[in-house]
Amino acid sequence: MYMKKIFIIAVICTLGGLMLTSCDKKTTDGKQPAIIAQADVDSVSYLLGYSFGMQLKQNDFGPLSCNQIIKGLQDAGKGVEIDYMQFQQIVSGFLEKRSQAVSEEMVKRSADMLAAKEKEDGVVKTESGLLYKIVREGEGIKPGAKDTVEVHYEGTNLDGKVFDSSYERDQTITFPLNGVIKGWTEGMQFVGEGGEIMLYIPAELAYGERGAGSDIRPNEALTFKVELKSVKPFVAPEEK
Repeated sequence: MYMKKIFIIAVICTLGGLMLTSCDKKTTDGKQPAIIAQADVDSVSYLLGYSFGMQLKQNDFGPLSCNQIIKGLQDAGKGVEIDYMQFQQIVSGFLEKRSQAVSEEMVKRSADMLAAKEKEDGVVKTESGLLYKIVREGEGIKPGAKDTVEVHYEGTNLDGKVFDSSYERDQTITFPLNGVIKGWTEGMQFVGEGGEIMLYIPAELAYGERGAGSDIRPNEALTFKVELKSVKPFVAPEEK
C-alpha cells in the first residue's frame, strides 16, 4: 500500500514539476501556441492542481506544507535530482508514523465516545463490549445469527460522517446476519421485526486495526442506525 502511494506521488510531482517550468510565463513566449488563450491555460493549471490535491487527500497523507510541495514541483521541473531510495524511505516512514498516530488517536476517541454513550438512558452494554439502544421494539420475530434480514441503515464514523446509507440509495439491503461485522451479528438479535435499533460498535467488533477505506480508520468505533424490515429464518440444507 505504501509503495503504491509513493509511486502515485512521484508521478504527480514529476509531471507537476515539468508543468511548473512554464508557469507565470506568457503563452506567446514559444512555450504555448498563440492560439491558446491564457484563460485555457489557467483552467487546465487549476484542474491539474486540483487533481494533485485530490490524490493527496485520497491517499491520506494528512496536512502537508503547500510551500514545500510547490518547491518540490519546481525543483522537479528544473531537473534537480534526488535519491529515490531515500525518497521511498522517507515517505514510507512518514506514512507508517501517520498510520500509527491515527490509530492511537482513534483508540482514545473511540473509548471516549463509547464511555459517553454507555451513560445515556436506554443504552445497554453486552459482554463483548457492544452498546445498543432500542428505539422501537418491533412486533415481529427477532433474528438469529444465521437468519437473513432486510434492513434500512445508516452508518457514521467518529466525526459524524455518514460513510454508508441505504436511505441515501432509497433501497433496503438484504443479507445473512452472520455475513457482516460482529457488532451487527450480535446487535441485530436484540430487536424484533419492524423495530429500530442504534448500535455503538467498538472497533474490535467492526473493522479492527485495519479499518475500511478512507472513511473508517484503524481502531475506529462506529455508530449505526438500523431498521429491521423483515426476517427470513435460516433453513438448514437437510430441512429443505
